[in-house]
Amino acid sequence: MSLHQVELGTSCKVLSTGKEGTLKKIFHFPTRFEIEMPDGKTTHLTSYELEFANISRLVPQYNRTSILPSPETNYAVSSFSPFCAESVSQQFFSTTPDILWKTLTSLNLLNVWMPHVQRALPIVDVDRYVSRFSFDRIALKAGTTFKIRPFSLSKYFTCKIISIESQKEWVLEMRYSPLFKETLTFSLESLDKGVILKCAKKSEGLFSFLSNFRFYSQDALALKQLETIVPKVDFTQTTDGETSQDDASSKWDGFASRENFIAYAINMGIQGNMDVINAIPEKPTRGLAKAGLVKAKRTGVTPPMPEKPEGGVAQASPSAGTLSKEDVIAFAVNKALDGDKEPINSIEDKASRGKAKALVVKINRGKAEPPAMPEMATTSAPKENTASTESETDLIQRLVAQGLEGNMDEINALESRVLRGKIKSAVVKTKRKKS
Repeated sequence: MSLHQVELGTSCKVLSTGKEGTLKKIFHFPTRFEIEMPDGKTTHLTSYELEFANISRLVPQYNRTSILPSPETNYAVSSFSPFCAESVSQQFFSTTPDILWKTLTSLNLLNVWMPHVQRALPIVDVDRYVSRFSFDRIALKAGTTFKIRPFSLSKYFTCKIISIESQKEWVLEMRYSPLFKETLTFSLESLDKGVILKCAKKSEGLFSFLSNFRFYSQDALALKQLETIVPKVDFTQTTDGETSQDDASSKWDGFASRENFIAYAINMGIQGNMDVINAIPEKPTRGLAKAGLVKAKRTGVTPPMPEKPEGGVAQASPSAGTLSKEDVIAFAVNKALDGDKEPINSIEDKASRGKAKALVVKINRGKAEPPAMPEMATTSAPKENTASTESETDLIQRLVAQGLEGNMDEINALESRVLRGKIKSAVVKTKRKKS
């Protein structure tokens, strides 16, 4: 219950004195309570000075987000010993290492988040006036110098990149005063859902104590200021088109990548088993597999056979060319009843795919009987690899005959543009003569 909704006449106790009273009136904006004491006097108190009878007050608590690891990642400490000043600050960033690294190493943004820096300029020897004020002409490497102007009447001071390791560590030598200089070491630690950035600052010399002057009001807040300009990444949602490793594994029949799946399909095609290639549902992948098969037969170079995943590759669905539509539907339905829905989803004909899904629903409801599993043709013996010894003339004649029949897959898979153009031209000329 909100305390400004307490009923009038409720008993209460003043926390400072322990005396009890009765609520008579509530004033809003800000909320104050008029309390009548046992002696008849009235007083006005706030909610933090009272305790109402039978009303519990919720104490605000901080819940640590699951993204932040334990122990606490955001802190800042400083220390000083004779002629040496050190400080360490750390901040968690809900972003990726590459995004954080790009923002961190943008020297033109130093004045946005780094204290004591009013302006940063490159040191370049160019004639063009505009290029003297742009960091596009300098390289981020060890030894690169640039200059900064602090928030004072001082002139520009020269700073230097000591070392740099992409997305891991960045060491700078900064000078804000002629009396001392600082060494800043930025270290990145990648996590599953973010990045931890650590900044270690060290200054040596007689005036090194000035390095920690007003540390907690300025330098300790530098990384927090940087966190406000770094683009955030929502790790709870996946972007469209992005697939996880498990999704990719299931998509490529258990293989971790499409390249391994294509290599497997090519090797199976070399052995004479074209069902694996023909059953690939995606046309681009199927085209790459057929093109790789043609290349392997022509050159005699076969890609290495990848290791089969545990349980082997799923059995290829029968193609429409080997079985009738009824047999394809029967095969897919039986596989779906066994828990494998991939054969149904791989049916290219929408009508057949719809019939198969409808039949599965009827069977599950008890309104239909499962169809008989069609007999699968045994795998034929590996065909003799004659394509590698096939002459160009014989190849053209064979592919032209296939093109006249409407089969253009092997023609489109040819790598040679000249040969592919000759065959297509011959197909067109032959069709014109027949017409």
